[in-house]
Amino acid sequence: MKKSMILMLMVFTVQSFSGGICRKVAAEEIPFRMLGHLMTVTAAINDSPTEFNFVVDTGGATFVSKAVADELGLKQMGPQAKINTLHLQGMDIGNIFCFTTFDFSHFNSLGTPIHGIIGSTLLERYRVTIDFDGQKITLSDETGSMDKPENAALLQFENHKVNNAPLIDFEINGRSFKGMVDTGQPHSVVLPIETFKEYGVEDFSGVLESRGLMEKWPNPKILFNNMVRLKTVRVGPWAYPDVLCLFGDLPPMLSMPLIGMDFLSMFKIIIDFPNDKMVLIPRSGLRLKTNLFSVGLNVGISREGGIVVEGLWKGSPADKSGLEVGDKILSFNDLPIRPDNLIDLQYALRDDRIEDIELEIASGDTKRRVVLEKANLF
Repeated sequence: MKKSMILMLMVFTVQSFSGGICRKVAAEEIPFRMLGHLMTVTAAINDSPTEFNFVVDTGGATFVSKAVADELGLKQMGPQAKINTLHLQGMDIGNIFCFTTFDFSHFNSLGTPIHGIIGSTLLERYRVTIDFDGQKITLSDETGSMDKPENAALLQFENHKVNNAPLIDFEINGRSFKGMVDTGQPHSVVLPIETFKEYGVEDFSGVLESRGLMEKWPNPKILFNNMVRLKTVRVGPWAYPDVLCLFGDLPPMLSMPLIGMDFLSMFKIIIDFPNDKMVLIPRSGLRLKTNLFSVGLNVGISREGGIVVEGLWKGSPADKSGLEVGDKILSFNDLPIRPDNLIDLQYALRDDRIEDIELEIASGDTKRRVVLEKANLF
């Protein structure tokens, strides 16, 4: 979720601006809200009474929108702005240098405006606990050793040289990799699409290819994705069979394996940035998804503001219905669909409890209705 044009600059500036902190408390619980797969928190900036929405993204740097930076008169130098104090619930964090170059229209489909990203270039100051059951994040100044519950895994990590994200060791089919812990993307595992050819049929227990994009990062050059089931993924002491993995066109300097929310949300997570350690505590009753129960459709917002088909998995119910990339979606279950309620359709597409979806489609001058019934795609 990074603009590739600023990545080289970030390499030289991230370390320079991580100090100068202002903390009121040793630890504070901050409630978060899930919007799709994204964790969001509210915060005020400097002396403004307005509360702004921030995504918490361990796989990103820290950003504030250029519009907010201009509105609040933040001190700016090139692509950076300085927040004197970020007021989270019960906690003030000072002297935050962030970037203003992220394209926040990426979040338009959420139906809620997003004004900033709290990334690892800020989180690195703290021991960060992400509690999905309680929907809260704890930021702590504690620097002592952590207690590891008996059923948990304690992992050592390195920091990514660009955005300071945690990089943990994991295995795919017995091969060792460094994976970025990325709460900003939904899939269990994402791999750079240019590495797809390095794998053989023996590595997968199923392969899909898209027409158009099912998931995109800034400035993609390869306009399709692959989805596979990796035969085995091992993280810490746990080995998982048939793990869903997306191959995507990632920004060059961040082109590496990503470990995302479908996997991470199975745990209570403690990321001890000062000591480069992470604890994964399994949540009760959860199992990693091993199949994709889906109509095989990705939708987005066109430049004109309409809702359009951006991608389809070949052979999926959406593909078999005759939908094409670029078709306009006019309504969803008899409700007119707009950018401000698109998230309702996106929830329905991802929610396994919803088995079918009715859409009104416009292909050129032709309108028609289709009922798409979800199916396991592997």
